[in-house]
Amino acid sequence: MKTGIKKIMVIDDDVPILMSMRSFPWKKYHCQYIGEATDGKEALSLLDALSPDIIFLDIVMPKMKGLEFLKIAKKKRPNTLFIIHSAYSDFEYAREAIRSGAYDYISKGEMTDEEFGNYLIKIIGKEHFKVSNKNEESYRYEVQFIIDETNNRFMEGISLEILASELGLSPNYLGYIFFKETGKHFKDYLNSIRMERAYTLLKNTPLKVFEVSEQIGFKNTQYFVTAFSKYFGITPGQLK
Repeated sequence: MKTGIKKIMVIDDDVPILMSMRSFPWKKYHCQYIGEATDGKEALSLLDALSPDIIFLDIVMPKMKGLEFLKIAKKKRPNTLFIIHSAYSDFEYAREAIRSGAYDYISKGEMTDEEFGNYLIKIIGKEHFKVSNKNEESYRYEVQFIIDETNNRFMEGISLEILASELGLSPNYLGYIFFKETGKHFKDYLNSIRMERAYTLLKNTPLKVFEVSEQIGFKNTQYFVTAFSKYFGITPGQLK
């Protein structure tokens, strides 16, 4: 992204949100609030005149929905950064938005001004968001899906193959983008979640080793003992 003042546009029919965005200290983050629209059609008519660098876009609006606007506007302004800013935090919305050309998907009302400012610093400082380059498409939401599902389902027989099937991606490719974004292999990440949970259970509950093994998704207790010892350098029995 080129350096300089970033021109910000907001598209939302939520008046309190518009007021909040107007009053945000944009200058502090080298940004300028240049305009707004309350629906997609109005926004399209303003695009050429305003030439925004970054657009914060709601999904549910009258006349033209946010995702419909995004698909049209992306073709008109391929180098503009489109960020979905919505109360709808459903993963399917997020994935469709990313597929349609959005750079990110954030929830309304969940950031303080300081957090939002740090978010701006983060995205403005990234060179790789040149969204006109299809080869640089971000799969951060797929990675976040893996993290969330692994944290919630680690006690089950969760695997990269299962998650890949749920996302409609190949396991090899999903493993690649997970490693690219996190620097960790999926198996190592899953193992760390299980081991940390096992440590907590062994340390703070009366559960026996085989019971802890079952609770974190290990069917074979001896395999769990071996994995735990390798991870922590002590046996599960030494914590009891």
